Amino acid sequence: MKHILITILVVLLVGCASRSTQATSESGQQKHLTMPIKNRLLIPSNDGQQGVATDGKFIYVQNTQQLFKYQLNGQLVVKGPRLKLHHGGIVFAKGRIYAAVSGCERNGSDEHFVHVYDATSLELIGVHDVRKHFTVCAGGIAHRDGHFFVAESFFDDDHSDRIVEFDSTFRHIKTHEINFKSPFGIQGLEYLPSRDQFQVHSHGKAFYRINGRLENDSLIIGQSGFDLQDLTRLDRETLIINHRQAESLEFVEIR
Repeated sequence: MKHILITILVVLLVGCASRSTQATSESGQQKHLTMPIKNRLLIPSNDGQQGVATDGKFIYVQNTQQLFKYQLNGQLVVKGPRLKLHHGGIVFAKGRIYAAVSGCERNGSDEHFVHVYDATSLELIGVHDVRKHFTVCAGGIAHRDGHFFVAESFFDDDHSDRIVEFDSTFRHIKTHEINFKSPFGIQGLEYLPSRDQFQVHSHGKAFYRINGRLENDSLIIGQSGFDLQDLTRLDRETLIINHRQAESLEFVEIR
């Protein structure tokens, strides 16, 4: 009888511990996500790497004011025009590159756009005005099921993260407030369809994942070994991360 009671007690304790771990994870308090590096490409930059995107055949790297297109082995294919405003995150969608562009002033700016480039030539072919929905700087940008998600970037660590959802014509759908304060705001944003999650990067090493509906109770925190910037999904198993300080692209395992 004594052995039976001990067995029952152990089962109950294990069950409680499992439920407690799951609840902690769902509330975003448990830090267990990691990103092991699989490969690296050195990509020289003369004015600071900002964004990265891929169509699976080429890699697109956005410097502060100029867009570049590379083969997967790092060979440069073409350069885009050099422009004046600050360019942040980029995303590939249906043969085009979409870039988050702003005045990016510490005290705020009223210049916020999404530039559209032809992915073959990197010619600028369109501009969407999104200034009504941003205050300082448009940072990361992602695409999911015909909608675009553009995140705010700040010059401090005091603002809760903001991700603005638009339809395919950049008509405003919803502004999502996230219970996380990324250092300097969101720098990188990518949707992972196999997990129905967005992965969100800041200037620091901390990152998080949140479900496709951007619900705060789904937030899970992770930690990288280097300061993060923009990211893009190469395939189901690999992300490419723009490592600005090292002037490199890090190929990391999705876990």
